[in-house]
Amino acid sequence: MDQDSFSDFFDFYYTRLFLFAVTIVKSELIAEEVVMDVFMKLWEQKSSLDKIQNIETYLFISVRNTCLNAIKKERKFHFDMLEDAHIQLAGYKPSAETSIIENEMFQFLNQAINDLPAKCKIIFKLIREDGLSRNEVAQILDISVKTVDNQVAIAVKKIAERLNIDLTNPQKSSGLMNFLLAL
Repeated sequence: MDQDSFSDFFDFYYTRLFLFAVTIVKSELIAEEVVMDVFMKLWEQKSSLDKIQNIETYLFISVRNTCLNAIKKERKFHFDMLEDAHIQLAGYKPSAETSIIENEMFQFLNQAINDLPAKCKIIFKLIREDGLSRNEVAQILDISVKTVDNQVAIAVKKIAERLNIDLTNPQKSSGLMNFLLAL
């Protein structure tokens, strides 16, 4: 990999990894250092990049592990990544042609998502916004796929309750699930 390719690679992943690191270390400065360290190590080992099967999962796990090491060094930080995380989610915006009702619905949806418990929110973000699979999320957060599934179910239930969607109706619930997780 040459320097230009690596620069493009860096630009593609940096923001996502930085935001993920912030949820763990709760400091933009430390998160930036962590992500830069991960990319520096990757650059130093660029000759062995072809041995990595899933670079995206590898990057997220590397950032997670480097965050954990940074927290250990900074004993003053209390680490509880999934309970107290401040997770920044992108807002969902309707297209220009949508009606006022749809605008209102998107506002309710955004609020329902922002009100999710931290565990649900981080898992929702990694699946919906970062496009990761359930297995990748489980690997990155060092939790079971079952836990990911449970948190997704909690997220869908809470969002459905907030939007007054009856989950006992399979047509409505599968549509909500597909929309929320872009399945």
